[in-house]
Amino acid sequence: MSADRPWMIYGANGYTGELVVREAVRRGLRPVIAGRSAARLVPLAEELDLPWRAFGVEQASDEIRDMVAVLNCAGPFSATAAPLVNACLDARAHYIDITGEISVFQACHALDARAREAGVVLCPGAGFDIVPTDCLAAMLKERLPGARSIDLAFSFGTRPSIGTARTIIEAIGAGGLIRRDHQLTPVANGYRIRRIAFPEGERWTVTIPWGDVYTAGISTGAPEGMVYTALPLALALFIKLSSPLRGLMETGWAQRRLDHVANRLFSGGPDTEARARQRTEFWGEALDPSGNRVAATISAPNVYALTADTALAMTVHCLTQTGQSGYFTPSMLLGAGFIASRPGVEVAILG
Repeated sequence: MSADRPWMIYGANGYTGELVVREAVRRGLRPVIAGRSAARLVPLAEELDLPWRAFGVEQASDEIRDMVAVLNCAGPFSATAAPLVNACLDARAHYIDITGEISVFQACHALDARAREAGVVLCPGAGFDIVPTDCLAAMLKERLPGARSIDLAFSFGTRPSIGTARTIIEAIGAGGLIRRDHQLTPVANGYRIRRIAFPEGERWTVTIPWGDVYTAGISTGAPEGMVYTALPLALALFIKLSSPLRGLMETGWAQRRLDHVANRLFSGGPDTEARARQRTEFWGEALDPSGNRVAATISAPNVYALTADTALAMTVHCLTQTGQSGYFTPSMLLGAGFIASRPGVEVAILG
């Protein structure tokens, strides 16, 4: 690992950010921790004996110029990614984050040439969003090279943190998306509802505009694809039936009201005991034009424990690797088998 330049975890005062920081220290790492609130950073920095910096993303250029890499854990990433990415490119520092937001993936992909010129890696989506599903899509493509469509699904298995809840709220307001003929195609919310067999049993799922709608196309070249999430049937139907109200959901008033509700319902993620007990599940299916099919599932630790593990593993890779630069999805950076190498992860190929 580079010893002459420090690296940073931004958003260290958030629920997921703090988990990542604590896991980093457990692994013997000493990041600079950062975020907007000095009052929230200082107790953590003092407890763990870590250097800290308090700044908003608009000051990122001044604050990260001496960094070798930045791991961004501060959502919504639609607000934090762009200034941090640009600051990283100027500083020639690797940028990694844990987003699942399509707009962030698109923006980073568009900066591929600039990242190559700077000699740095841009790898958004280094956590639950989108490491397991991206690697799953790449596995399926390896087993069915002619795949035209790759559909993916996940089951949280836990209560979302406030950051995840806000991302979902933004997605509902923006409407549904699928990948069709290599293009992102707008569809109604709740475009498809189906039963999917996860490792622990069948669940109802509904399509959502998750990051893999875009990134799986980059990783695999498959022109078609959708992403489903497991939800109770009643909620899936509500999402589908509420689609005509999408215009209202996009308004600033509605987004503020939904954000208020999210703050009340999801003030924090699962506690230590819940994280140790809960499992996250994934499913994927690839089809080729001849009707050949390959499916696979993944059972993994709690989404937040998984995110802390994969985000740190990918950041350490960026700190130690030589020769890689540009935009990467997780499977492009570390291979389709990366997720199978993580502790507590079980992969099953179904045929």
